[in-house]
Amino acid sequence: MVSIQRLPSSIQSSSPKPRVQKPEATPVTPQPTVVAKAVASTVRDPEVIKEAHSRIQYDQPEGKSRQAVDSYMGVMHHARKEELSSLVGVDVYV
Repeated sequence: MVSIQRLPSSIQSSSPKPRVQKPEATPVTPQPTVVAKAVASTVRDPEVIKEAHSRIQYDQPEGKSRQAVDSYMGVMHHARKEELSSLVGVDVYV
């Protein structure tokens, strides 16, 4: 223990503080719920997985369709872009 020389003796303590032992917690393993068991059993079936993959839809199309959507969104937001550039004073979106 480090003692500071200029402190009053009432602040300095010579006896160490007793250590408190924490009770040991027994590890509790969570039991799977009914829903988790049902999901785990359906995932094992490869047909269910193939069907789920066939129904996946992505937000963005691929290829030329994606370019078309980007162009459409650019035209749709053109007024906002012009308004923003007039507020800032720089023609960024030309």
